[in-house]
Amino acid sequence: MIRHRALWIAIAWVVLIISGASTTGLLRAAVTNQSVVPFAYQTHRFAGTLVGLLGLAQLIRIGRHNGWTWLGAALVAGTVALGWISAASLEPRTVAAHAFVAALATVALSSLESTPLGSSVSAPARRARWVAVSLQIAVGLVCAQVALGAMLRHQQIGLTSHLLVGGLAALALLAPATAILQDAASPAVERHAAQWAITAVIVQVALGGAVWLMIVIGPPSVASWLAATVAHVTVGTLTLVVAVRFLFALPSRVRQ
Repeated sequence: MIRHRALWIAIAWVVLIISGASTTGLLRAAVTNQSVVPFAYQTHRFAGTLVGLLGLAQLIRIGRHNGWTWLGAALVAGTVALGWISAASLEPRTVAAHAFVAALATVALSSLESTPLGSSVSAPARRARWVAVSLQIAVGLVCAQVALGAMLRHQQIGLTSHLLVGGLAALALLAPATAILQDAASPAVERHAAQWAITAVIVQVALGGAVWLMIVIGPPSVASWLAATVAHVTVGTLTLVVAVRFLFALPSRVRQ
């Protein structure tokens, strides 16, 4: 039952991210068939509500045994509420707030399937504290980057802020990943998480470069612009999930 619920959350979450990115991309693109825009928009609302309900059920169930997850439940509920509020007004700052709270809710949901707090994990006798601190900073920066990306897509900020925060987030994620891979004593779970982190950063930077080139020289077609921007937003959110899973792969004594 729990695995089925987690699967449905994952499926609805992917649909949610793709439809949300498609909505903003379609609004800025010269689309001949305008009926596609409300379809993507309504899909985003439906998937968001579904993820919210399933996520709340999962968090509340765990919250009965672990009080800190109630904060995650509040974030998920806040995301759904902000989503409906922003849908009514489409005010850019409200949309950005919705994106930021959604990123925090993603952190809470991602931690469900990660190593529980307080558990013991096989690890080197001494894991440098800076590794956990760097990953915590990376998670925070990626959350901020999600909000900045929403503001950029609604033309509220320039590209410089998005590039600066994205670069810092990439460094904060790559530094501990590289350190763990270079440590032969690192357990398999940490090495696996580090490999995923490096892969996510490389793919996201490549997609960001493609979008930047299209901004500078113009996209070859509407389809290529939509494909690149939607992929960039989707992989960016996946990078947040990867960063959270990486952080929770560390022993709890290192994260505290």
